[in-house]
Amino acid sequence: MNKILVASCFYELPIKIEQHLKKMGLSAELTVAQSADEVLHALSEVHYDGLFSEYAINDIDIWKLSALVQSSRFNDYAVPLYLVQESFETEIPLILSNEYQFNVIALEQLPEVLKKPSIPDDFKPTLLVIEDEPDAANIAFHALEGSYIIDIVRDGQAGYQKWLEQRHDLILLDLMLPGLSGDQVLAKILAVDSDQSVIVVTAFSDIENHKKLMINGANEFLAKPYTLLDLRRLCQFVCSRAKLVSEIHYREDKLKQLSHQFWLWDQCVSKQDSVSSERVRQRIQSIISVIPPGDDEQLELLQSVALR
Repeated sequence: MNKILVASCFYELPIKIEQHLKKMGLSAELTVAQSADEVLHALSEVHYDGLFSEYAINDIDIWKLSALVQSSRFNDYAVPLYLVQESFETEIPLILSNEYQFNVIALEQLPEVLKKPSIPDDFKPTLLVIEDEPDAANIAFHALEGSYIIDIVRDGQAGYQKWLEQRHDLILLDLMLPGLSGDQVLAKILAVDSDQSVIVVTAFSDIENHKKLMINGANEFLAKPYTLLDLRRLCQFVCSRAKLVSEIHYREDKLKQLSHQFWLWDQCVSKQDSVSSERVRQRIQSIISVIPPGDDEQLELLQSVALR
């Protein structure tokens, strides 16, 4: 029988997990933790097959929880971490969840993840190499395979189709390709996702060509011949920048949703609709991790709104 640790402030998530498992003819032993201390205590006592969490519990959110359970201090208690999709409102970019090494799953996926738990290699960034020269493709593969999950495609159209299927974190794109040329592939990809990270590789390293590629949306430009150190550094730099851009977009999306929910909450309060007001409050709590302030901060906050 699977042993599952559930990080949840309320008992709604554990009940839903039990219901889904029962519906699929499975059973599991569930332990519920409501704080970071309870999670760590549970992990130190028992080996669990998975830690399934809400976006935030009493004193920690998924980002800090992941950093905590993945830290070297708790290596002996390593456990796959899953954020349950039904417990939050905002969409979390895959590149960020991979960085923090947790999977976002729907409750329907429980049997699948229990059958095949995630492992550290699953969280490597994905790289698509579109290169028609076998030697160049193999050199890139062997230089980067330790840090990326790599797909190699030999022509432009196949590369574009492969990217559509898998949406890789990073593309290493040769400019001279059979079929669709590199600049045509770049244009088609960026028409679908203007934030896609692309490094264009070419032997034509003149300034005019460089300027044209960058204006057309390439993130970086790598001139042949290049050293393996240059390749590794550039890939790392572009991936790091992509994570920052994703985090900015994620935070902007959260702020926008919060703004909308506060507007809705104000409408409900003005109509004295307490039931709807409480629903909106719960939505707001699912968007942000509401961690209580310390005693001194509580006093200051209460004083700041006290009637004078």
